[in-house]
Amino acid sequence: MSLPVLIFVMVVAGLVVGSFLTVVVDRVPRGESVLTPPSRCRSCGLRLGPLDLIPVVSWVVLRGKCRRCGAAIGIEPIVIELSTAGMFVLFALKFEDTAPLPAYCILGAVLVAQTWIDLHTQRLPRTITLTGIVLGGIALTITAIVIDDPERIWMMILGAGIALVTMLLIHWIGKGALGEGDVRLAPLLGMYLGWLNPGIVLPALLFGFVAGAVFGVVTVALDKASRRTVVPFGPFLAFGTVVAILWGQQFVDLVFAR
Repeated sequence: MSLPVLIFVMVVAGLVVGSFLTVVVDRVPRGESVLTPPSRCRSCGLRLGPLDLIPVVSWVVLRGKCRRCGAAIGIEPIVIELSTAGMFVLFALKFEDTAPLPAYCILGAVLVAQTWIDLHTQRLPRTITLTGIVLGGIALTITAIVIDDPERIWMMILGAGIALVTMLLIHWIGKGALGEGDVRLAPLLGMYLGWLNPGIVLPALLFGFVAGAVFGVVTVALDKASRRTVVPFGPFLAFGTVVAILWGQQFVDLVFAR
């Protein structure tokens, strides 16, 4: 498959998955089912039909408002849909049309959902994390078998272990400075990083901590937050993981180059 065609496919797939994620991020934090009831307008109860649910297009045509009562839909749907499409494209540029791409798209979807939820609720729902671990573990295992490289299964497990132990130690040393949701997220991230190379797990966590520290310093300097302000760390873990997937191996090679 040519790169332009692959990019188009990933954009479409990302928008469709992102449309579903808008339901996930809305309902999962409230403990509701993502399957039932069908999507409705929160203001007037209008059941949304197919024409209301076309990713991006429906939001633009309706100008971000309910077509019956005119209540604001909010920017959430279009941001999540475009973010998911962007994540899929990034992984397509990394893996092209090879077997690992679908598995890493699962990770991308989980990261988008958890990042949005953590930013708005300072929570990382275990349901989403555990679903990502199960689906991701199955997808990565099947991919390792398909490419005839079963050793990656053990690399995946090792990566998950490294990430979990590291985050548990930080959680313990920091006396709860990290949330339990961050610790639960760690094996999912380590699993995907380890599948590529267990050696990039720690750099990924490092990237996340550095990004979080820089953000904290900047916000305090700009008087947007105080030193006691609680900052959700999930988005920074997601950032570090994506950076490591894309360029972690180059970083490791640079650091350990003789």
